[in-house]
Amino acid sequence: PPPSPVPGRWRIAASDRSRSTVNPIRNLVQGISGAPNPELTLLDLSVGDPTAYGNLRVPDEVLDAAVDVLRGRSHNGYAPSFGVAAAREAVAARYSRPTAPLTPDDVVMTAGTSGAIELAIGAVANAGQSVLMARPGFPLFRTLAEGMGVRVGYYDLLPDAGWEVDLESLAAAIDDTTAAVIVNNPSNPCGSVYSAAHLAAIAAVVSAARLPLIADEVYAGMVFSGVRWTPLAAVAGDVPVLTVGGLSKQAVVPGWRCGWLTLHDAGGALTAAGVRAGVRALTTRMLGPHVPTQALVPLLLSDAPAITGAFADLLRTLEEHAAYAVSALEGVPGLTVVPAAGSMYVMVRVDAEALGVGDDMGFVRALRSEESVFVLPGECFMAPGYVRLVFCAPRGVLSEAFARIRAFCVRRTGGV
Repeated sequence: PPPSPVPGRWRIAASDRSRSTVNPIRNLVQGISGAPNPELTLLDLSVGDPTAYGNLRVPDEVLDAAVDVLRGRSHNGYAPSFGVAAAREAVAARYSRPTAPLTPDDVVMTAGTSGAIELAIGAVANAGQSVLMARPGFPLFRTLAEGMGVRVGYYDLLPDAGWEVDLESLAAAIDDTTAAVIVNNPSNPCGSVYSAAHLAAIAAVVSAARLPLIADEVYAGMVFSGVRWTPLAAVAGDVPVLTVGGLSKQAVVPGWRCGWLTLHDAGGALTAAGVRAGVRALTTRMLGPHVPTQALVPLLLSDAPAITGAFADLLRTLEEHAAYAVSALEGVPGLTVVPAAGSMYVMVRVDAEALGVGDDMGFVRALRSEESVFVLPGECFMAPGYVRLVFCAPRGVLSEAFARIRAFCVRRTGGV
């Protein structure tokens, strides 16, 4: 028989860690109040999921290979917590540079890029210390850091200089509690891509403070015509760099949850400090990402025609859509587009007063309510006065969304 009830309150409480965990994007997307206009189909330009509309797809050759992996039944068990050897070899081969060489021992496979970010922060920062991130910046850095008791500080970006880092702001933000500086390039949410010279200048500031860098390069190589992408580690000199990356965007498989952390340690500082050993120790808490997906990494990072062709098509589509976003929203009253040089995002400055929406969150709510178009407010990214648009939807969806945005702004400003 079941035990008899015992009077008294259950000694159960939500943990401090769970109560303090806040992901601004997920909270907004999953919990925004108010219904969209029921007379219009909701057009979602909010979440950076390249699979959302089905127009960007994994090549059939990859799907066939995935079937072969599963039918082979040889990737159903546990793998080393730090990753399958073939996957680590493929990552090292793909991202090694003459000035920042990598070996498989420098690579750890993770459950998506978010897992790599958590691993990197957890390996170098203790509770009570801080990490610095860009403002505007991707809020998951803060979510993960604060969940470990690590505080987050900010350095500013310069919107009128292509969202480059304000180097004076960066230097001023570093203090005795700083454990690492996070740099995201290409940028989410800004769509910016830094030159090699600017990356070197960032590294010089961090080198002077004798701190490591954490480089979020999940959009590695996703840049437009005439733009060159440079890995931060390639120009960082003696600065230790923990670089995070993954398959989610470049291979259009965010749901496969496969990322990596690479350790660039030219001077041996990470090894001497125990960080390299610490990274591997931390992987034993998670036991690595999906093993069948790791088996596909060598193909997905290869120069096979199906892979390079699909990536070229992806970049072509994104570049066309980025340019279309600028042209379609040019001259819209109350909006100013900051052109993107890469990734899948564009930031748009909102004149909240002219539009009568209060602030960027008011713009998002009103646009969704009146025109059934959903974008993210800049406040999610520490960028009040802006909204972020994702431009990987099909051209027809973008055309309709931008037409509705224009109509919304014209109606609210009395413009033409």
